[in-house]
Amino acid sequence: MSTRQTNVIEWVNPGPDDILWVYPHEDIRWGSVVVVHEYEVAVFMRDGKVYDILPPGRHIITTQNIPLLTRAYNLVMGYGETPFKARIVFVSTKQFRGRFGLSTRVKLGPRTLYMTELQMYGDFWFRVIDPALFLTQIAGAAPALSTQAVVEFLRSYFTELFMQEVSKFTAIDIYTNLRDVETKVKSSSVYEAFRSRGLELIDIKIAGVSLPQLEKMEKEDPTYGLPLLLAIQKGDEDKVLEIIRTVESLRALGRAPGAGILGALVALPSIMQPVTQQPPQQPSREGKPVIDKLRELKKMLDEGLITQEEYERLKKELLEEFKRE
Repeated sequence: MSTRQTNVIEWVNPGPDDILWVYPHEDIRWGSVVVVHEYEVAVFMRDGKVYDILPPGRHIITTQNIPLLTRAYNLVMGYGETPFKARIVFVSTKQFRGRFGLSTRVKLGPRTLYMTELQMYGDFWFRVIDPALFLTQIAGAAPALSTQAVVEFLRSYFTELFMQEVSKFTAIDIYTNLRDVETKVKSSSVYEAFRSRGLELIDIKIAGVSLPQLEKMEKEDPTYGLPLLLAIQKGDEDKVLEIIRTVESLRALGRAPGAGILGALVALPSIMQPVTQQPPQQPSREGKPVIDKLRELKKMLDEGLITQEEYERLKKELLEEFKRE
């Protein structure tokens, strides 16, 4: 809020989250006093163009204080007209905190064939370092020249940039090296994108990470869902690959347990296949003789796709099925 005093232009009592404030009157008189507090600047604009910037202090509007705007008026109508038209925008240069939340897809690990949904939320800190660039590149892109509009634009802008960078990491990277991911993202193209718009990205803090689809599957199928989540969190990609191969094998045999996990994953294009190839899916067991199924089961054991314990259990089930036929 601002209380207008005669010929005094001042941003009075800005809120802790206020990034900018526009002086509500565009009729400016020569000789008016502009009061700029610490961690503020006053920017003079006309027709969307930034002319002069006043630093902290008490300023009288003269040709010496705003030479660029004065020169513009001299060219158009001659110096001396009062009042003259201009917009004064106060911009805070202190540090601000923004919040973000996103949902994207990431690979489980460098050698895996599957991606899954990853959700993340946290905070980022920034400040204005170039008020003129900030007003033309950020505030100018917002739907209105107000703190609320600018904050909403910045949140969306940061989230989009951050999502692009996070998608380059795997779930294992994020769960095992979260602080390293923060550091790399902070110094990535996100930092440069902020600077190109008059902002300094000071810090990023990831507060929470989750794999919602896999967490849902873990509750529905704890036999394979829980070990898969634990393997990701421990960074054990070999175990991740082992579980996925086992689940794929069970699905190929028509076994329901574990099949839901693959439904929570998205297969990557074949060009992204890892060095360790996944076994091809087998035909449906419908109409297939039990002897063929037993051969397939033994082959999976020999190739290490299932454990000896799983082999014995599945073989027993197939033999029971054979007896019922």
